Order: sequence, then C-alpha cells, then structure tokens
Amino acid sequence: LHTAYRRQRQMCIRDSLMTLESYRNFVTIVECGSILAASNQLLIAQPSLSNQLKNIESYYGTKLLIRNRHKLELTDAGRTFYLYAKEICRAEEKLHNEIHNKNTVFSEHLKLSIPAGNSAFFLHHLFDDFRAAYPNVNFDFYEIPSDFAIPNVLNHVTEIGLIRSNLPRHASLAVYPYEKEEIVALCSLDHPLVNAGDVLEISRLVDYPLAVPFDCLDLVRSSFRHHLLSPNISIITSSNATAIEWARSFDTIALASLTKNNLEHISDLSVKHLSDENLFITSAFIVNIDYPLSRAARNFLRFHGINVLQK
Repeated sequence: LHTAYRRQRQMCIRDSLMTLESYRNFVTIVECGSILAASNQLLIAQPSLSNQLKNIESYYGTKLLIRNRHKLELTDAGRTFYLYAKEICRAEEKLHNEIHNKNTVFSEHLKLSIPAGNSAFFLHHLFDDFRAAYPNVNFDFYEIPSDFAIPNVLNHVTEIGLIRSNLPRHASLAVYPYEKEEIVALCSLDHPLVNAGDVLEISRLVDYPLAVPFDCLDLVRSSFRHHLLSPNISIITSSNATAIEWARSFDTIALASLTKNNLEHISDLSVKHLSDENLFITSAFIVNIDYPLSRAARNFLRFHGINVLQK
C-alpha cells in the first residue's frame, strides 16, 4: 500500500506541482467560505480555482474540503492543511519583506489600509512626524473604501486598517478609536446659505442638491428621517475629497466628515455646522489580534497613542 501511494504521489507531482499560489488560494477559499467568493477576490475563474483545489487534493491523496449546498467544511486533513498553508504563506511574505528591505535603505516594512480620498493635510498629519522618527520604515498603502479595509486586515493583506464607518464587531478584530469627525455642510462662497449663520438646521438643506460620501450616507439619511424630512442627495461619492470638489465646482452642498484640524485648512468654501449632534463619525484603527504585529506596526500605533494588546 505504501509503495502504491508513493507511486500515485509521484504521478501527481509530475502532473501538478504544488506552488506557493496553491497554498495561498486554498487559504483564500477557506476564509471566503466558497469557491465563488474566492474566485471573485482572487480574480481567477471559478472552474480554474475548482480544478486547482482538485489538484491539491490529488497531490496529497486525501479530501480536504467537503462541499455542501451552502458552505464548505474542512475535513480533519483539511484543517491541518489550512493551518500549515497559512504558516507557509506567512513565512514567504516575511522572507520577501526581509530580502526586499536588505536591498533598500529600509529595514522595516508596514502595510496599511486607509480610506480613499484623504486630503493632503490628513496624510501629512498622520505620517510626517512618524516618518521623521522612524525613517527606515517602508510603507505599502492600500487606499480603499473603509468597508474593504476590514477584509484586508482579517486576511492579513495589511497589518493595520484605518476606517471611517460603523465600528466592526468581529472576534478577530481589535478596534481603537482614533479621531472624531464631525459631518459638516460645505458650500461655495456665493451660495445662498452662506449668510444663514454658522449652525444650520437640517430643514435648511432640503431645497438644495447634496453631495454625500458613502461613509456618511446612512447617518445623513437617518438624521433627515428623524426630522421627518427627505434629503435631496444628488451625488454619492466614494470619498470626502470628491464630495467637497462637487461643492467647489458645481454649486452643490457637500456633507462630509472632517476633523477640527481639517476644517482649519479649508478657506475657499463656507463651512456650516449642523444642528444634529449625532452627525459625526469616529475613525478607528483596526488590527487582527490573531496575527502578531510587526515592530513597525506597534511603533506606528504607539506613536498615535495606542498600545496594542494581542493574544
């Protein structure tokens, strides 16, 4: 039997060599919960990914996943394979980073997911002092919507995520509030509401087209519903910066979330506070507590007043 298995495995080796991609894709299939979801994330055709899974199982001579109607289940062998596959991928990533850093002036590597469309001031505020204190850190930035930062951190694509959305509740995520961002109204200096006072009632906005970033959309709609009003949201944008640009160029009112420091750097628009005190977003850093943070990640969070406790 042992000889037969060895011969079978040698045939599989010839037909389908295991690659690092095989391990990565298996991990993605498990963590996405289905081959379809994994194929969408990996941008690989579903039949091709299914064949790759069959090749892995043939190579090891055992069933790793049981496909039920609504989900995938790991076999005992599959659970073992999944844990080792994650370790292989993690080790390769660490090796790649260390070799890369040895060929550059950088000695440390930090990957972050941050919301898209940040102002230049925000980026300087977040990184300038840290870079001055830690000049040997090399950065990978993923500028994406807040909702996409969460799976990036869960799947260890990035070590740290900065989000502007409802704070996630996930057993593997630690959430550290960072800044409170008030949702304000911004309009051009010749807009009819310029002389309406520093604080606007929600009802004053009903007659004007609004540009609202996706991150603020639910809060804005909820505020209008609370006042029994319907907002005239004509533009939904992916970022604050785009919504504000609509206010600059198209005589639209932008409802965007900004920190006090951001507000101080806007001089070409009229900024109005809103009467609803619930119109604010808390930005937060998120980390995956199942993965040890690098020294660069710990130093970055500590620099911003956050001491991370991990398992």
